Amino acid sequence: MADALRIGIVGCAEHTHGKVWGELLASEAGARYGMRPVAVWDRDHRAAEALAKVAGAKVVSRPDEAGTDVDGVMITESMPDRYLALSKPFIERGMRVFLNRPFAGSMADAHEIVRLSERHGAKIYSASALYHTQAGQKAREMVKTVEPIRLFSVTGASDHLGFYLPHAIAAMVSVLGTGVRIVRAMSLKAIPEDPQRAAAPVVVYIEYAPEARLGPVRGTVNMIGPAATWYGFTMALFGARGEMDPVHFEVTYDLLLQEMARFFRTGVEPIPREVILEKTAIFYGALASARRNGAPVEVGRLVQGHEQ
Repeated sequence: MADALRIGIVGCAEHTHGKVWGELLASEAGARYGMRPVAVWDRDHRAAEALAKVAGAKVVSRPDEAGTDVDGVMITESMPDRYLALSKPFIERGMRVFLNRPFAGSMADAHEIVRLSERHGAKIYSASALYHTQAGQKAREMVKTVEPIRLFSVTGASDHLGFYLPHAIAAMVSVLGTGVRIVRAMSLKAIPEDPQRAAAPVVVYIEYAPEARLGPVRGTVNMIGPAATWYGFTMALFGARGEMDPVHFEVTYDLLLQEMARFFRTGVEPIPREVILEKTAIFYGALASARRNGAPVEVGRLVQGHEQ
């Protein structure tokens, strides 16, 4: 792996993608991606030391040091509240930065990340693995057989809102595209002592605008909630000319890591920034709707920078 891309990882504690991806990239099986972790940081120094030992990387004492002599940086802390602060030093250096889902800790932070990247000429990329799938590619072709699409549902696993609701949203956008007009949290109640976890199954109503690529499609994004052992992501689509077979999205990092390597190598952003912002707005719009007892939230206003 002498000619592999040199990558800095910021956030590699247990249950983070930084840990999982770092270990994979350092393995024989991960060599095909052509990326090698060389600098790692985590608030938990022991977690950074553990990954560094596996990957043959160095532990840095400050997060900004993970951007020294590297081709790109992954921001992969488990929660996004600090993504703006963690990414800012790299963006201000004009670097190539990947930010894990859901891109930022708020829409205000998301817009600031984009603003900084435009000012400093940095390249940014953020995606869920569920945005890059073979199933999604196939589904985009299948849609043509039943258009116009009228109704859809996407159901995802778990009760962890920050981890898995963005995955389900990414799966939806990967097939249906952008152009969401309204989100409403029909059922989205967090556990008070752990606001990242849903107390019951989650149902978020999604309404696309008439001018969206597939027209005024309606549907829901769902999570099965607590105490469930099933894990997966499935889409059902119903059109005026029939229904599609259920789309079962594979849960793999393969295509995502391929896109990430291409991004770090070329600087070409795999996803337009407006798509990243809309996916982020759908997520935070759903949370905002839940705080307002299911009131509709206009996604376009969030994308434009108007808080609701």
